[in-house]
Amino acid sequence: MSIEEIPQGAEVTIVPKAEKKAKDALLKLGLKPLKEISRVTFRKKNNTILAIDKPEVYRTLGGSYIIFGEAKVEDLNKRYQEAMAAQQAAQEVNDAVNTPKDDLAASIQDDLKKASLDDKPAEADAEDGEPADATGLEESDISVIMEQTNASRNKAIKALKEHNGDIVNAIMSLS
Repeated sequence: MSIEEIPQGAEVTIVPKAEKKAKDALLKLGLKPLKEISRVTFRKKNNTILAIDKPEVYRTLGGSYIIFGEAKVEDLNKRYQEAMAAQQAAQEVNDAVNTPKDDLAASIQDDLKKASLDDKPAEADAEDGEPADATGLEESDISVIMEQTNASRNKAIKALKEHNGDIVNAIMSLS
């Protein structure tokens, strides 16, 4: 079948001869293909995931695995941000549905007051005056919390210390 004969939009994978030979050699060695695996993920230190969708997995007699497939890089931080945005949007929709119509105008005005740039909370001014002690904390952890929550550096440091360096709980407490 040539490239011209392939219908447009069809999913076609072309397996190179070397890969096909390698798979045949693995089967001759007694490796057993596992058909029930639909996704394989590898997690790296910096919360980056290598994911292989629709992998071909073979198991050796010793318990090792050989995996064929295209690895794609996924960023957990990005997925976390998307999940938090979706959760917040769902919460806002839920709040709008549950709020009585009389209180709706008042809640919109309250939201506008909170969002205005002129109304900065007095506690934020007091906290940002003197820098907090960041000894024992990693700078990258502090910056991640600041980016995720739009909080000040001092608030991020305080939250990290309260949660013994746990980034996820610190973010949740500031959100």
